[in-house]
Amino acid sequence: MSTFKVLVTSQKGGVGKSTVSANLAAYFRRQGQTVTMIDFDTHGSSSTWLTRAPNIGVVVQHHILPLDQGGNRPILDARLHLRRAASSTEVVICDLTWTDSIAGELMFEFDLVIVPTSVSEIELAATAGFLSRHRWVFDSAIHTPPTLLVSPTRVQPEQLQSDVFSKQRFPVSFMLAPPILEAQTAREMFERGYLMDLQDACGASFNEFGKSVCAARDMRESMQGARQPATANRVMRSTNFSSANPATASAKRNSLLSTTSTLSSQYSILGRHRMQKIRPDEMPAKQAAHTAAPPNAPIAAMSIPQFLKRMSMGVMSK
Repeated sequence: MSTFKVLVTSQKGGVGKSTVSANLAAYFRRQGQTVTMIDFDTHGSSSTWLTRAPNIGVVVQHHILPLDQGGNRPILDARLHLRRAASSTEVVICDLTWTDSIAGELMFEFDLVIVPTSVSEIELAATAGFLSRHRWVFDSAIHTPPTLLVSPTRVQPEQLQSDVFSKQRFPVSFMLAPPILEAQTAREMFERGYLMDLQDACGASFNEFGKSVCAARDMRESMQGARQPATANRVMRSTNFSSANPATASAKRNSLLSTTSTLSSQYSILGRHRMQKIRPDEMPAKQAAHTAAPPNAPIAAMSIPQFLKRMSMGVMSK
């Protein structure tokens, strides 16, 4: 299996890039994988978090890119550090505040690009603008584009039923991750521990987020195995931010975890990955009948396995 390379980036500060980077690296390490976290930001918040928190075995590197030199120097340096790390680890996560002095081609080096964003309309508009400027990367027919994952971060409980994603038109197809909730406990964990260990709504939401990233990796590998690398990115241009599919919730799940999952719509299949794991001919007859959907059924009427099947058949389009 090749190294899974993740870029956590945004042009905005204060949206949780360092929190996502450091804690996602810890999440993968806790899953038993070798992980390198490369912090390209000047302040080094994510690398500082990992070096001061209890050591769980993540290899931490802090490299400041020569952005003031312009030209190809920043992207060449980034590629060098990334490729060196990828040669000796299973997962590489890079934390980078994007600037116009960085060539967009750098994104092609990654399997997954995570763009954290708050759910305010102003912030979402800025995120849409950032993605619009790099639309050519995610829509590329020449290179294999990275999978794009938009990640709502620092979400307040009262924002869980927000419909801001349906109001904001995004210029490229993307996957929507489960929200990471805001909490004082998360701020208290800085340099002291990891969000996945919190026994509250914030911790539950981060673990759901971690599962969604693993699902994105599995899906990408499935698509590439089927020689359909571009399909993994063809999920949606915009999404309903408020609906959740109750059929996917376990009866044993507590209300806390169910609440955190409502921010991801049923279109957002991350965290519910079934491709190559549940085939129609392997399901019990009763379950197969329950998940069956007419070929022309609208997306909103589909359960998550139905959506996956429709997408894997190449029916979904931008």
